[in-house]
Amino acid sequence: MGRRNNVVRNGLILSLALGLTLYGCERPNPYKLAGDTSAVFEDCPTPKQPSTTSGDSQTSVTVSTNVSTATTTTGGSTSISTSVSTGSGQQQQEMTELDERELDYSEALRTASILILGDVPTVAEVYELADLPPDMQDEKYQELIDKKLADPRFAATLVEFFKYTFKMGGASTVAGEPTRDTAPVFAAKVVYEEKDWRNIIIQQTNTCPTFNASSNTFIDGSCNNLLAGMNHSGILTDPGVQSLYFGNLSFRRNRFFHETFLCRSGNEQAGGEPTDQPPTDSPCSGVDPIPGYQNKWPVSEIAGACNGGRVDFHAYNASNVCANCHSTWNHRSPLFSQFDSKGIFQPLTPSGEYSVFVPVNGSPRAKLSDWLCTGPSCPNGGNNKPAWKKVMKVNGVEVPAPADTINELGQQMSKDDEVIECAVKRMWNYSMGRADITEIGGRSWVSLPDRKDKNPELVTMSKLVTMFKGNGYNLKQVFRTILLSDDFVRF
Repeated sequence: MGRRNNVVRNGLILSLALGLTLYGCERPNPYKLAGDTSAVFEDCPTPKQPSTTSGDSQTSVTVSTNVSTATTTTGGSTSISTSVSTGSGQQQQEMTELDERELDYSEALRTASILILGDVPTVAEVYELADLPPDMQDEKYQELIDKKLADPRFAATLVEFFKYTFKMGGASTVAGEPTRDTAPVFAAKVVYEEKDWRNIIIQQTNTCPTFNASSNTFIDGSCNNLLAGMNHSGILTDPGVQSLYFGNLSFRRNRFFHETFLCRSGNEQAGGEPTDQPPTDSPCSGVDPIPGYQNKWPVSEIAGACNGGRVDFHAYNASNVCANCHSTWNHRSPLFSQFDSKGIFQPLTPSGEYSVFVPVNGSPRAKLSDWLCTGPSCPNGGNNKPAWKKVMKVNGVEVPAPADTINELGQQMSKDDEVIECAVKRMWNYSMGRADITEIGGRSWVSLPDRKDKNPELVTMSKLVTMFKGNGYNLKQVFRTILLSDDFVRF
C-alpha cells in the first residue's frame, strides 16, 4: 500500500493531484478484497514528483530511506531490481512475497469474522477498528475477536465444523437407526464451553446432546445404547458414529477414529504404525517372513491363513502388504465390534461372537480369532488382546497402549501426543482456509521448525501444543491464539 512503486509519467501525477484537489478522498469500502487499491484505509497521499532522467526512456522512484526500486524501460522491455543500501554501496537482496506481507487488521477481522460466525463484520466494527491509529489497532482487534468468540452464533459454526470433520450429520436414512447429529453436537459443545477437549473421547455422561439452531444453544442429553453398568466414553460410544460406520470386522469404524484423531489417512501405510525397524518374525512357524513388512507389531500376532484366520491378513504382493495396516487395525477393531448396525452395544454370544461380520461365504459373525492369533501355538500363548497402538508417545516418551475395553481405549487416546497434535493441526488448517488435513495427505502446515525467519511471533506446532496442554486442553483458546498470530494478521 504505502510502499507500492509505480512508474508514471509527470502528466499522470499532475492529473492525479488535480483530481484529489477537486474531489477529495472517498470513504473506503469496508469489504474490500485484499490487494484492492481502490479501497484503502489511508489519508489521501500527497503526490510527489518522481526523479526523471533525460528523455522518456527511464524513470526511477525512491520509496524509502534504505530500500530503492528502479524500473527501467528500454525498447518496450521492462526490468526491476531491488537493492538495499549498506552505507558503502548497494547489495542485492532476494525478496519473496512473504517478505512483502503487511499488517492489515481490517482484513484479518473480516476473515476471522467469517470463520467464527459465518458472516462479515458490521460496518461499525470495521470503522471502529480502521479509524484508530495503527499502533492502537492490535488491542482493538483482540477485543473484537473476543467479542465474536463469545457470540452464540459461534456454537453453530462449531457444529458445522465437526459435522464436516466427522463426515456425518442429520437424521438417519434407515428406520430405527440413531441420528447422526449427536457426535458433532457433543464435540462442538465441549469446545464452545471451553471444556477439556479430551472429553470428546473420555466423557462418561451427557454425551448425546442436541442443538437448538434457533437460539444457538445446547441441550444436555444422554446416549442410551450401552448395557446397564457400563460407562460411555465420549463419541467412542456414540450410537450415531457406530451405526453410520458399521461394516465388516469394524474396519470402517477403525478408519473413522484413526483418521479423525490421528490426522493420517487409513487408506495407505500410515493406516498402521510404520517403522523403519519392523520385527523380522515370520507369520507362522516354518513360513518365510513377509518382505516389505513395516509395522511395529510382530506380524505373527494377527490372524492369517497359516494360523486359523478366516481372512488371510498375511497376504501380500509386490505393491501391497496387508499386514502393514492390519497389524494395527486388527488389534484395535475388536473394541468397536460389540456395537450392532443400530449402534447398540451387544454382549458377546456364548461362543464369543461379536456384532459384526466376516466377509467370507455365509457372512458369519466375527470372533477374536478373525483379527488376532489366539491358538496355543500363537505368540504370548494365544493371549493376544486389543490395543490402541503397540506404542504411543506421551510427552515425547514411548509407552505401550493396551486397551481391553472401549473406556480404556479412550483413556489411551487422550494421552497420545499424536492425538493431541492432530486436534491442534485441524484447528490451524481451518483457520488458514486449508482442506481437511487427512484429505490433503496429512500435511499439518504448522510444523515449522525450519523457518529461517526467527521472528518470535511466528507460530509453530510446539508452541501451540504446549499452550494447548497448559490451558487445560482448551481448543477454543488455541483458535484464538491462531487468529491473533502474526501469520494470520499479515497479508
